[in-house]
Amino acid sequence: MSDIRKSMLKKYTSFIKKIESNDSVVICYDQDGDGIPAAALMIKALNRLHISKIDSVPFRRHARLDVAEEILKYNPKYVFVLDVSAEEYPEFMSKLTNTKVMIIDHHKTGTKSEALILKPEDLKFEKSYQYPTAKLVYDLMSELVNLEDIAWMVTVGLISDASADTWHEFMQKTFDEFKFKHEKEWIDSTPGIIAQIINSATSVNPKRTDEALNMLLDKSIIEILKSSLADLNHDINAEIKNVISNIKPEIFHDGKLNIVEFKPKYAIGGVVSNKLSFKEREKTFIVMSMYSDHVEVSARNQNGSIDCSRLLKSAVKGFTDANAGGHKPAAGAAFQLDRLEDFKKNLENNFLLAKL
Repeated sequence: MSDIRKSMLKKYTSFIKKIESNDSVVICYDQDGDGIPAAALMIKALNRLHISKIDSVPFRRHARLDVAEEILKYNPKYVFVLDVSAEEYPEFMSKLTNTKVMIIDHHKTGTKSEALILKPEDLKFEKSYQYPTAKLVYDLMSELVNLEDIAWMVTVGLISDASADTWHEFMQKTFDEFKFKHEKEWIDSTPGIIAQIINSATSVNPKRTDEALNMLLDKSIIEILKSSLADLNHDINAEIKNVISNIKPEIFHDGKLNIVEFKPKYAIGGVVSNKLSFKEREKTFIVMSMYSDHVEVSARNQNGSIDCSRLLKSAVKGFTDANAGGHKPAAGAAFQLDRLEDFKKNLENNFLLAKL
C-alpha cells in the first residue's frame, strides 16, 4: 500500500486504537461472500489486538430495526458495520447513537452520517465496486497487526465480488504463498470454491450464515472443503444448473434487456444472474426470484453499458415496502408481488435512461 493511502487510514486506525481489551464490540455484517470473510478478518484482527469481547450479528435489510435491537442486547461500546451502506438507513443508525460506530463498505452512496465511514473513495480509489469490503478490512487492519497468514480470506471476498482481476498482483502473491492451483476461472480455484460454499450457506432458508462465519474462524481450508456446507454447495450447484438450462427470458430493447422469472428452491438469483451475464456480457439480465408475496431481484451488466443500480431504483420508485441499490454492474431489489407488472414496465421504460 502506498504511503499516501496509509496516511489516509490514520483516522480509522486511531478509532480502533481507542478500543480497550474489556470493551464490548459487535460486528454487524452483510450475509454474502464478501461480508462474511470481512467479518472473519475483522474478528481475527481484533483478537490479535487482544480484544476478545466480540459478538457478531448478520444484517437483514428487511428487518434492520430488529438487527439494531439484537446489536444493543450485547450492550456494545463499539459497532463495526461491514459491507452494508448503513448510512442509508437512518432509522437503523438512530438506534445506535449511544455507541461508537464505524462503517466499512464499498457501496458508493454519498450519504452523510455522524458515524465514521471508510469507503474506497476515501482512499482515492474510484471504482468502489472493485474494492470489496474484505480487502478494505484487510488493508485497514494490516496497519495494526499482521494478517498475512489469513490473506486467503481476502481472495475469497475478491472472487465472490468479481474483483479478482483488479487485484491481480495480490491474487497471484496470495495464491503462490498458499500454494493454490491456478485455474482458468477464479471461481474454480480453491478460494473460489470456498466463496461458493459461503454463498450457498446464505442461499437456504433459514440461512446458515453463522455456521459459515464460524467455519472461517475455526476450520482449516481442507476442513472447509469437506464441511457440510460444501455438501450443500453441491446440491445448490445442481439446482443452479437446472434453473439456467430451463429459463426462457422475456426480451426487450432488441435483446439488450433480458428479464428472467423463476421460483427458487434456494436463494440463487445472484448466482444465476452472474452466470448468465458473464456468458453474454453485452446483455443486461434481470433475474427475479418469485415468492408467495414478494419478488427478489438480481440485476447484472458486465460490459459497463447500463447502471443496474440506477435502473432498479427507477423501477421501484413510488412502490411501498420496496428497496433497490447496489453497484453499476451488479444490483438488487425487492418489492411486493402485486407490483410485478408495474416493475417490468418500469424496467422497459427506464432502460435507456440507465445507459452509461
